[in-house]
Amino acid sequence: MSQRQGDVVRELEAVFKDRLFTEPHILALYSHDASSEVGVRPMAVVQPVNVDEVVRVVKLAIDYGFKIVPVGSSTSLSGNATPKLENTVIVSMERMNSIIEVSDIDWYARVQPGIKVDELNLELMGYGLQWPVDPASSRTATVGGVISNGGGGMRGAKYGPASHWVLGLEAVIGTGDVIRVGCRTVKCREGYNLVQVFIGSEGTLAL
Repeated sequence: MSQRQGDVVRELEAVFKDRLFTEPHILALYSHDASSEVGVRPMAVVQPVNVDEVVRVVKLAIDYGFKIVPVGSSTSLSGNATPKLENTVIVSMERMNSIIEVSDIDWYARVQPGIKVDELNLELMGYGLQWPVDPASSRTATVGGVISNGGGGMRGAKYGPASHWVLGLEAVIGTGDVIRVGCRTVKCREGYNLVQVFIGSEGTLAL
């Protein structure tokens, strides 16, 4: 590990403590997703638990010049969760897995990106609702990952893909700023329709 990489790891350790991983066997697990793409071993893996920590990673990446790859459960078949460049830090959303709110009046849910699709639907079942996006890996795939990949699944023929089922997003962009796009209603006239730009962008526009 170079001096600069050591500095990065120390900065990350100050933020994430035991949620920073640099052990070779763990880094190997995050060096690929479910696709056949061949990746490289990342420099480190971090597991944020809130938006402030995601912002901190992005700002450190700006300061130190390392790359970022956001991942959910790494079930993607498109290779977007496979790190391809050296000096990459994996930002795993697996600990941001809470359901924040379910409205059975307006029929929406607010969730963190690491919640599993099946876990969300198990909760929604109690309200007579569902999030019908249905990737084959729904047991392990995360909502954030499905949105990032523009997932659909078998039920997509009837209900449509993820782009039909997302009203709004909170995202951390490459400057470290937090932006909120969309709104809580189906009819939304708040400027450009940036929600649809982010869906399917595979982590290239924001976390």
